[in-house]
Amino acid sequence: MSIIVGMIALSLFNAEVPAHISYMVGTVHIERGGQLYSGVLNAKLYVNDIVTTKDESECEIQFSNYSLVRLDPNSSIKIERKEETETGVFHRLFASIGSIITKVTKLNQGDEYELRTETAQAFIRGTTFKTDVDTAGTSAFSVFEGQVAVKSLLEGAKELLLDQNFKSSIAKDQLSPIPDQLSELEISEFNNVFKDFLDRGAALDELKKKMEEEKEKLKEDIEGKKDDLLNKGKGLFNK
Repeated sequence: MSIIVGMIALSLFNAEVPAHISYMVGTVHIERGGQLYSGVLNAKLYVNDIVTTKDESECEIQFSNYSLVRLDPNSSIKIERKEETETGVFHRLFASIGSIITKVTKLNQGDEYELRTETAQAFIRGTTFKTDVDTAGTSAFSVFEGQVAVKSLLEGAKELLLDQNFKSSIAKDQLSPIPDQLSELEISEFNNVFKDFLDRGAALDELKKKMEEEKEKLKEDIEGKKDDLLNKGKGLFNK
């Protein structure tokens, strides 16, 4: 596949936009419809896009629900689903290789956020966790905030709820992962190495909270104006 260099953010105007590249260093590739593009800052990302980092490159993806995903060097994810229904908003990612750090903002009632690998699936509701997928397909999950429900893709597997500061790994032929506690060193190293990422995630949490408060206030103002108009209308008819 040839690499098309350019601002792919300008293409597919009418497509749904679930995410965009919010930060990047080095070489990032985006595969879309059989073509390979060079990623650029603020490039829009769509369902079925595959984002891959190379040696000594990093990438952060901000989703429309203010969640943040970071790809370490030599990592790859696919945006498999972004769907808005009457019951909620659904996101699903597929991590094929490498290290992926996910900061999911607190979801609204009915929303779902899922991350899959070749061996497991993880369901998230407002948390920070790290996913590592090796070349053998073994998937490791480390939770640094909140909880993550992890389940093997094998038939008959049961869901395991990983609490904050716990980790677990699942191999291809493993039905039930065994949880283990993260060490103080692992927690400290994560907080130090990814401090900037965590700070950006916290800022997005505040932004989402502010936007939702403003949205609720606007809704209340509109409802109040409707009531005023109805009351005025009743007054006219009562004269």
